[in-house]
Amino acid sequence: MKRLVTAATAAALLALSACGASDDTTDEAAATGGGDAVTAEFSQEAADLLPQSIQDSGTMTWTGAPKPPFYIDGEDGFTGLGPDLQTAMEQVLGVEIEFQPTDGLNSVLLSLQSGRADFFVGGVRATPERQQDFDLVAWLTVGPSYLIAADRADEISTPEDLCGLTVSYEEGSSMQSFVEALAEECGDDTLTPLPLTADGSRLAVDSGRADAYAANESDARYIQLQREGRYEVVVEDTGTSDLTAGMSLKGSGLGEAMTAAFQALIDQGVYQDLMDRWNLGDNAVDEPVLNPAS
Repeated sequence: MKRLVTAATAAALLALSACGASDDTTDEAAATGGGDAVTAEFSQEAADLLPQSIQDSGTMTWTGAPKPPFYIDGEDGFTGLGPDLQTAMEQVLGVEIEFQPTDGLNSVLLSLQSGRADFFVGGVRATPERQQDFDLVAWLTVGPSYLIAADRADEISTPEDLCGLTVSYEEGSSMQSFVEALAEECGDDTLTPLPLTADGSRLAVDSGRADAYAANESDARYIQLQREGRYEVVVEDTGTSDLTAGMSLKGSGLGEAMTAAFQALIDQGVYQDLMDRWNLGDNAVDEPVLNPAS
């Protein structure tokens, strides 16, 4: 299934947020998700599933790398979907959650394995290999996507429409394999890959050097949310391999508790509100799944 996320959708979400939009020559973020305070109801069922050590201490530690829309590092601390979820989960589980930032996925894994952190929230794929060492809670779906200029939406509405055009991507990222696969599908109608930095890839779309920027869907939607009316996002669903998961150490028991906590947020409507706030409403799951790659 392919879908187009319109600029109008992002604009409607921005209208609900507390931050206004601006358009300046530095092309800084025009807006972020923001919005009303997060409130959720306590779930005894989820709290009872917490490991005894967390129940006794009343605290747990989350970790993650500063990466929008999950964690956005600003002058006043972190904002983003991660902090919003953290606030909601504190209320659902009845514990205090501390956040310990890291500088990348390798550091996240080490923090979980060493016990410095209990749980990770961010953008990692649920894979059988990862499930060997960690319990994964699938709570979001994302896949490869293509950021295009809004005025080209009629021309480019599916990935196949990029055949014969130029697609930029962050060199060394997972998007490279998707661009290469699409180029192979295009055959003689040559697609030209353009490896750049992440910022360079987006700017290439702005300048016309590239027709689309291949990016993780959550990244593309955040860029769209920041810059009202400028971009649209073309997405191709590729199946359960694109489930995004939270992680805890294998066998710790926290995976079961977090699965129940996410379910409580879904049942209360808080989860969907947060997904909508960060322009990820179409990526919400109906229910969280523990270790979906089994």
